[in-house]
Amino acid sequence: MKVILVGHANTAVSMKQAIEMIYGEAPDIYTLTFSPKEGLADLKVKLEKQIAGFEDDQVLVVTDLFSGTPYNAAATLAISGKVTDVIAGMSLPICLEIVPLIQSATVEQVVTTVMQNYQNYTKAFSVISKKDLEEDDL
Repeated sequence: MKVILVGHANTAVSMKQAIEMIYGEAPDIYTLTFSPKEGLADLKVKLEKQIAGFEDDQVLVVTDLFSGTPYNAAATLAISGKVTDVIAGMSLPICLEIVPLIQSATVEQVVTTVMQNYQNYTKAFSVISKKDLEEDDL
């Protein structure tokens, strides 16, 4: 499986740098930038060029924003079967969950895992501390 991170500006590049800070080199993760001067067609071409270099037929695209141009470009390629699936809402926790699965799981298994666990990726101190106080009162 190959994973392509796509986001506005340098989001994807920075995300890969964060991943590699924690996991070390991540050779099966690729990044694409999306600049203000580009449009949907430009990004679609960039994705197609990236995919053309892959021998692996399992390609997961992770984008930063649902319904943004990166997502829409990737979804278009998913509809045509050029990528296996697209996950929107790129975050470091999502990426860290994907990295150890790249060599052992299918795209479908990775997507299932992320969708089962995504609610665990965001926490608010005020909610957690309030819950802890309520439990202490019991």
